Amino acid sequence: MNVFTIVFDGIRRRKIRSILSVIGIAIAAMALFTMVSLREGYETAMESELDQMGAHVVALAKGCPYEAVALIMMGGEVPDTLSADVVDEIEKIPNVAIAAPNALGAYEHMGEMHSVAGITPKEKEVKPGWEVAEGRFPENSGEVMLGSEKAAMLAEEGGFDGVGEQITVSVDGEAEDLEIVGILGETASRDDNTTYTTLEFAQRLFDQEDEVITVNIQLNELGMMDDTVEQLEEIPDVQAVTVDQVIGTVQGMAGTGEAMLMAVLALALLIGGLGTMNTMLMTVFERTREVALMKAMGASDGKIFNLFLMEGVAICLVGSFIGIALGGGAVWAGDALLSGFLPLMPSQTVSLFSGQALALSLAFPVGIGVLSAVYPALRASRLEPVEALKNE
Repeated sequence: MNVFTIVFDGIRRRKIRSILSVIGIAIAAMALFTMVSLREGYETAMESELDQMGAHVVALAKGCPYEAVALIMMGGEVPDTLSADVVDEIEKIPNVAIAAPNALGAYEHMGEMHSVAGITPKEKEVKPGWEVAEGRFPENSGEVMLGSEKAAMLAEEGGFDGVGEQITVSVDGEAEDLEIVGILGETASRDDNTTYTTLEFAQRLFDQEDEVITVNIQLNELGMMDDTVEQLEEIPDVQAVTVDQVIGTVQGMAGTGEAMLMAVLALALLIGGLGTMNTMLMTVFERTREVALMKAMGASDGKIFNLFLMEGVAICLVGSFIGIALGGGAVWAGDALLSGFLPLMPSQTVSLFSGQALALSLAFPVGIGVLSAVYPALRASRLEPVEALKNE
């Protein structure tokens, strides 16, 4: 009989306690795997989303930075607008390469609300990855270009068969006819779910004449960003938000949730470790005669120690594998999980199976298993055969 058979037999004979210990470790491993994977997936998706914006800095009306982030990432409700004249002032700043103004709003079609962005030809310069899959960019009043997902959505709703079609929508209760002149190629960002029209038409449509919501800015020299932001904010009513600031805000929100989860995780690991220690201590008490016989037959203290240590590690390893499997299911449903408590969600999936999460989900529970099994293993290795048999 080899040592692995003895370990397996020892675990099998105490099914209930072993199962409870495995469950405790599995819960901790699942929480750790899910948390690390979803955090990494969330940050990766958000950074990719920001890269797709093309802008280094976004200028908008002064207000709450959180509202600014929500506006940039989600197309949220616009509290204030900027005078269209600020675009000329922004373009005069030496380090500004491109300044592309936007007007934002929404229309209703078939009972659903759809976001609209009014743009100028400069938007194509800010977003060089843009390519028209069908048709062309809007050039005249009433013309629109659909993002790839938006085109598919409208086609499913009915009333839209392709480029050249006209749809009737509602804006603040007023009917408007829109001619679809193009479909934007897939960008893997929120642009896929947006309708685009000319800046002038959007301004008229949403009562924003001579106003803009944001100005997407590309710089000549990124090393001069701080100086450029200072110059931008010298313009009355302008607030400048850099992509780095948006990423920092996103990471801050994710970090707040992570701190709470870490507290729960630490408690789960502690409970799992105590459960494993209790199981191993009871094993030592129940197997006193068996340990005494093994020692009487020549088993060294080191072999006895290793035997009980392996049992503790085996319990935690099994729990880790189960937890990782359950965590994989949770990560697969990560978009639904995070959307319930994070206000900003990227358009791309956050379901990322992280190698780092896999390593941590194995290392930490197994480490807990080693620590919780050391004392019981030492106790077993120090049993004296004669005293053990006498107590029995």
